[in-house]
Amino acid sequence: MEKVWLASVIMLVAGALPGIVFGYLIAVKQQWSMIAGWDESKLSNPAAFARLIGFSLLALGVSIALIAIGWGLQVLSDHQMAISLLLVSLLPVVAVIVAHIRFGKA
Repeated sequence: MEKVWLASVIMLVAGALPGIVFGYLIAVKQQWSMIAGWDESKLSNPAAFARLIGFSLLALGVSIALIAIGWGLQVLSDHQMAISLLLVSLLPVVAVIVAHIRFGKA
């Protein structure tokens, strides 16, 4: 039981917190330079692109936090936690693909 709680705390500190902080900085505070390969000249609407990426990171961080808390409280089994993390980790990938389709210049 103690190992699960320690692992949950590590997930919160190393996974959820950075996702929430960086997502907030990109989406709300417009720190667009945090996006790897950022080049405004290749985008039709840089603000909307960055907002989509930032909010996807924010959602990832919140999802990781909820999964960690659920796992720590033994609401989720080990397998459910792993599958949930795998599925949630695809959220930013899908957001980047959608953002490039919607806001990329042809």
